[in-house]
Amino acid sequence: MIFHILKHRSIVAALVGTLILRVASAAMGSMIQLYFGYIDRSVYPLSATMRGVALAIFFLPELIFSPVFGAWSDRYGRKWFMGLGALLGGLSAQIAALTTHFGALVFVRWLAGLATACGLPATLGLLSAETAQDESLRGCVMGLFQLVTIGGTIIGILIGGRLWDLFHAQAFTLNHAIYLLSLLVFGLGIRETLTLRTRRTHAIVHGARALRRAFNYYREALLTPEVLRFAPAWLTINILLGIWLNQIVGQLLAPRERFPHQLLYGILSEQNNAGTQMALAALGFAVLFVLGIIGWSWVLGKMRRTTVMLIASGGILSLCTVLFALNRRPALDDPLAPVLVVLALAMLTVVSGIMPATLTYLADVTEVRVNDRGAIMGLYTIFFGAGQFLGTLLGGPFADWAALDGILFLTSGLGMITAVLLFRLHRAETAVRIPETITVKYDE
Repeated sequence: MIFHILKHRSIVAALVGTLILRVASAAMGSMIQLYFGYIDRSVYPLSATMRGVALAIFFLPELIFSPVFGAWSDRYGRKWFMGLGALLGGLSAQIAALTTHFGALVFVRWLAGLATACGLPATLGLLSAETAQDESLRGCVMGLFQLVTIGGTIIGILIGGRLWDLFHAQAFTLNHAIYLLSLLVFGLGIRETLTLRTRRTHAIVHGARALRRAFNYYREALLTPEVLRFAPAWLTINILLGIWLNQIVGQLLAPRERFPHQLLYGILSEQNNAGTQMALAALGFAVLFVLGIIGWSWVLGKMRRTTVMLIASGGILSLCTVLFALNRRPALDDPLAPVLVVLALAMLTVVSGIMPATLTYLADVTEVRVNDRGAIMGLYTIFFGAGQFLGTLLGGPFADWAALDGILFLTSGLGMITAVLLFRLHRAETAVRIPETITVKYDE
């Protein structure tokens, strides 16, 4: 099958270009957080709330413009929108290299989000079109797309921290070159022919129509009873992810004197290779999380989805308790610290079950709503982006109030809300299943 894929020049170029683009994007996301830490320590105070605003703004264009850019790419050429995404990403990196102005860096994050909104739908549209006549090829290509996306993200996080340690702000210029390399691959490798009718289509009109269609499409999927029952818990889960993915780095890099009694706060602030250490730690956590997901994926075949999600929500509360105890240790060489670290890692594997359980639950919902499969699974991306946006914004004020303790307090509160929502979902599903069983027995 791999040799079969190699015969399709546009598919190969799209996958290779996506790999390079994901490396550049992940490196950019890693370096911008390190950059905020540097600005806070050396240029001007930068609160967690301000960082949250800058980081959260990334998700807005992705949520708002993805449907429109996807529709426009169908009519005006997916290749051009893929290239435009790489170009916008490179521009955002180069602007970051030239300034420490907060307003400019907010604009940088907006451009980076716009780049994702521009390129991702076009790439998926191209791969879908190129594999339209071969289902086996499509399955293999989409699997490779997921692989290069995850692999590129991991590589980007690793090299982003290292580039920052070596070159500091000039690392953004090097990242600009990586973006341009992806643009070169897209430009030279992808072949796409558009019809004359397509070229004459008016972009604004069709963009508005595409937006209305997308809005109606997802609204109908969201209002299905099965999705509505899950939506509140689903959103809080993604809000929790937004808090931890986008606020923790700033806490580890902040000046220690602000909260000297918290062990983990500012623990990397005086390290010359903080970027490399952060990247290696992220890689370790990612590997552990993936192993947890693999293990839970096997368990999901034997347990109800809501039961797994309830266990994982209990893991969130346990993890917060362990981390709070660790954060209050007097020093890293405290005898209890290694025990707490091991417990925290164990709780992380428990928490990891919430991700495969969520996806499996949504797949189960599509079996009830077979005509809305695409819309329901598409809601996963929308809720993920919305949760990232809200979590990043919400975490800032709590981090300013009590640093890591504030984030743990907020996480515990949202974890309890999530547990209550999941328990209600679990009971509702049980109530739905019981009448169905009674009806079957009555008919027999």
